[in-house]
Amino acid sequence: MKMIKILALSALIGSGAMADDTLAKTMSQMETGLNSVQKGFLYNSPELIKSGVSDIHKANALFHNMDETKKYLPKDKQHMTNIAYNASKRIDTASADMQKALDNKEYSKAHKAYSDIINACGSCHAVVRGW
Repeated sequence: MKMIKILALSALIGSGAMADDTLAKTMSQMETGLNSVQKGFLYNSPELIKSGVSDIHKANALFHNMDETKKYLPKDKQHMTNIAYNASKRIDTASADMQKALDNKEYSKAHKAYSDIINACGSCHAVVRGW
């Protein structure tokens, strides 16, 4: 019986560590995407911007399910899952807007969409970090 409890506790601790690792990798991929977008704007490279948008979109997929999103929030913030989930939806919308603007060579609109992505990230981080 004692061994079962130890194994169960190990599994819980391990799953928490895996969630932390997944979140860290996802945030790193988001950062990479955001950096690519910013460099693309600075160096007038629509292809670099598109590559960054693709990275952001892939990383953001982790938060497309509200139940999944909840497990990545701190325990004392899980009741605010809807804020993180809605931020994820805003990132998707802004990413699509940016892609469309780039396709139409409307770089000011694309840059506004980039700002919308940053604002959505900030609204989630405000919850998670208690800003």
